[in-house]
Amino acid sequence: MTYLSAAFKALWQELPVLAAAGVLVCAASGLVVLVSPGLSPLSLLLGAFLVGPTWGAVVATTDSIVRDSGGGVLLLLQNLKRRALAGLEVACVPAVVTALALLNWQVYSGPLFAVPLAVSCCAGVLLLLASCYAFSLRVTAGLRGKRLWLAALQLVARAPLVPLGVLALAFVALLLGTSVTASVLLLAPGPVALFASAGTWTEKHALHR
Repeated sequence: MTYLSAAFKALWQELPVLAAAGVLVCAASGLVVLVSPGLSPLSLLLGAFLVGPTWGAVVATTDSIVRDSGGGVLLLLQNLKRRALAGLEVACVPAVVTALALLNWQVYSGPLFAVPLAVSCCAGVLLLLASCYAFSLRVTAGLRGKRLWLAALQLVARAPLVPLGVLALAFVALLLGTSVTASVLLLAPGPVALFASAGTWTEKHALHR
């Protein structure tokens, strides 16, 4: 069974853990919105500290589902304790760079600031794409530091459609959740993490074949 087919199969079989993942991610995201609504350097950094650890636990669980066919709410709660710090490590890198990009944009007042603005924006976009791979590579494969981000960027260069698809899925869920029904926001994080895990391990396996 391929990782992608395992992800589709888990959408029904692992529904309780996917629902629990959605509750955890939405609760963490809700705290960010409550403390710092809108897009700002503060909200990005706060999101890294609150959502990052939770997302790391969710991805560790969906990695286990697509790789080993093992999941469950208990595993998710165990991963919340074991993988929270790893999730925070991954989330902080794109959050800090993107926060710097926002600061550069806010202070932009002429050609002198164009170069740091362009550099920080490009770096932020690349790291955001790479983070779709980096969470699995950190919490499950155990990569760290420069090695982690080089491996994640290598996968982005090889298969950019995977992180673009994951981010597009998250964006559509956010759009539907804010314009149609908020229940979509509770249901979305689990499947997004599930397909991010499937995409990561599919491409990592293909890279080392």
